[in-house]
Amino acid sequence: MIQNNEIKRKKYILSKILKNIFMFSFYFIYQIIILLFLQVFNIDTSNWNNIHKNIYLISTGIFYIIILVIVYSKELKDDYKESKSKLTNNVLKNIPIYIVGVLLMSLSNIIISKFTNSTISENEINVRNYIQIFPVYMAFSTIIYAPIVEEITFRKTFRNLISNKYLFIILSGMVFGLVHISSNTSLNDFLMVIPYIIMGIDLSYIYYKTDTIYTTMIIHSLHNLILFIVQLIGG
Repeated sequence: MIQNNEIKRKKYILSKILKNIFMFSFYFIYQIIILLFLQVFNIDTSNWNNIHKNIYLISTGIFYIIILVIVYSKELKDDYKESKSKLTNNVLKNIPIYIVGVLLMSLSNIIISKFTNSTISENEINVRNYIQIFPVYMAFSTIIYAPIVEEITFRKTFRNLISNKYLFIILSGMVFGLVHISSNTSLNDFLMVIPYIIMGIDLSYIYYKTDTIYTTMIIHSLHNLILFIVQLIGG
């Protein structure tokens, strides 16, 4: 009986590890799958107008969120049940930690700008351009899609795989920052990853501290909402 329980426990741990590794990997291959789907059915999106492109981009984003919610449904439900009564308090109590992260991001940007000819990364330039071209999609992407998808992918999966506090916080934050490198891997873009890593570490720390993914989802969403409004107004 004891041996059977041990076998079941090992199988559970193995399935948990494989599931989280797969879902982390799936973040990177999802767009490849979408592109293959378009090629197989000979769908050319270059001729679509902006309305059709917005619908397409939002739809693929929603579909990916649905996949994540289904895969992590039990964990997300349990997390919500345990945290819903203290969720507002968790967010408010960790706003100062978030502000520290923002200040460190700003400071790192200032320091980096002293050594480069730019104050923003290629990724940030692309985001600003997309906001002007696809404001509806970018509102969805930055305020809804990114907080849900990125928090599950770079916070929850890592937390499920790494038990050590400091290793989780550092590794999760670094990987979160590195995925924001654009295809133009110049020295400036590598240096501009540092602010993203800082925010990644900041959010990972908050997640570890509160032990609920909903806190970081909300803070991440508020952060992106503020940046989106600033970019939209500033043009």
